[in-house]
Amino acid sequence: MKKNIGNITAAMAVFMAVAGLGIGSGIGSFDIQATNNEAKLGEDNKSTDSDAVEGETASTEESSVESAVTIADTSIKAERRLPEGFVINGLDDSVKTIYALDEALERLRTKINEKSFILSVNGEQIEKSYSELGTNIDNKEFILEEAKKYTSGNIIERFAKSTALTENPENITPDIAFDEEALNAFFDTVNAKNPSAPVNATIKRVNGAFEITPEHDGYAIDKESTIEKMKDAVLNDDNAIIEAEVTKQAATIKAEDLKDIKDILGTYTTNYSSSSSERATNIAVGTAKMDGVLLMPGETISGYEQMHPFTIKNGYKMAKAYQNGLVVDSVGGGACQIATTLYQAALRAETDIAERKNHSMIVGYVQPSGDAAIAGDYKDIKVTNNRSTPIYVEAVTSGRNVTFTIWGKEDRPTNRTIEFVSEVIKETPKGQTYKDDPSKPVGYVIKESDGHKGRVSKLWKVIKENGVEVSRELVSSDTYMMSNDIYIRGTRVDAPPPAPVENPDAGSGDSSDAPADTGPAPDVSLGPAFDPNLNAGQ
Repeated sequence: MKKNIGNITAAMAVFMAVAGLGIGSGIGSFDIQATNNEAKLGEDNKSTDSDAVEGETASTEESSVESAVTIADTSIKAERRLPEGFVINGLDDSVKTIYALDEALERLRTKINEKSFILSVNGEQIEKSYSELGTNIDNKEFILEEAKKYTSGNIIERFAKSTALTENPENITPDIAFDEEALNAFFDTVNAKNPSAPVNATIKRVNGAFEITPEHDGYAIDKESTIEKMKDAVLNDDNAIIEAEVTKQAATIKAEDLKDIKDILGTYTTNYSSSSSERATNIAVGTAKMDGVLLMPGETISGYEQMHPFTIKNGYKMAKAYQNGLVVDSVGGGACQIATTLYQAALRAETDIAERKNHSMIVGYVQPSGDAAIAGDYKDIKVTNNRSTPIYVEAVTSGRNVTFTIWGKEDRPTNRTIEFVSEVIKETPKGQTYKDDPSKPVGYVIKESDGHKGRVSKLWKVIKENGVEVSRELVSSDTYMMSNDIYIRGTRVDAPPPAPVENPDAGSGDSSDAPADTGPAPDVSLGPAFDPNLNAGQ
């Protein structure tokens, strides 16, 4: 009987301790759904009958304790509670469980992207929404993993972890992250509006000579400290006004950096004399947008970024383009000839070709595998300055020629030369496709567009020293699809003319029955040959 009383006393002690922790101790609530093994207070089974009876009694009382504990807090029966001392900054005190924490972090992310802020720079104010900066919570998974440490394991393990938080609380701040590209663009915009910002040296080729404008230092936004202010504001204030940290900064490009731009590293010219006036306009407009680009070491020029948008408003006209194996009208037709000319100049300058894609069909102004296409933002020409010194891109049109010249500091051996050789591996002949036109008579045939032979080709870079080939490197392997000549043919069958009727009243004059004048023969001219230069994206 004494042993039985001892078991009851122990059970009640556990119950009071657990209840006290969960309700009044301040240590924090935690899951108290203990299993029989976790709450077992009885001794090991004995071999005597009396021990068996006493063990059964203890087991009954253990079950009563477990039931009482479970009833004491039914709200935590289905999910594990977060202990006090585990705090996520920016979230309110209503977040009590790990499940609620996950949902609360997602709500916080949504709320953040609904906010905006005003950045003040020397009196100039620029408003920006956090959503435009691609704002996100970068450490969400880390927060959830930390929460699991306190909500997993058995009741004793969770009790120990929760107890430790009373002396060493854990505070975690959501790590606000921005899209790097959007953030850099924002600061570029802000600095452009800063009247005291440093000004880089510039270079421009005018009338066959370079003109350099020197730099001057100034005051610019301290990016890192300003970003920290933005992160703090988004967790605390709605539509906050953030005073940008401004520090004295030197210009990043100095006149001294540009003085060695005087050597031609690579140049190339293509001709568009057979192009329509619209295509010629497009080439002139696009080339002007590519002229004068300065690339510091590691920087990249994108043909698409420089020339877009391809719109009427931006100066472009409708001209011929490749689309799905056909030649169609497109705004900006001719842009690809600009891209190709840049590509060829960059090859000779031996800069890094970061991106280049060939046309779907062969073009007529450059050898196979020597072209570069632009189509939307999925086909582009990108050239990166892989030198330790800056390079300058000159792009001009003259006499229906477009010329790209890449200038810089020549450091290659004078006895070394390079050339590029195109090799056609396979050629597929073109055929004919006819489009029936019931509005035209039988016998009417006219060519609508020229097709193209299919080709598989390679471009080789041949390096020579003192006129002797020392290496041959594969630049690219390309496939160009075949397209048929397209003809329009008439299918209309006209009724035959009525048979002549003898006039009985006619005299025996000497007139003869001359054949009637049927007018000129139908126009069956094939028209002018299609110039592959008329392809837009070329």
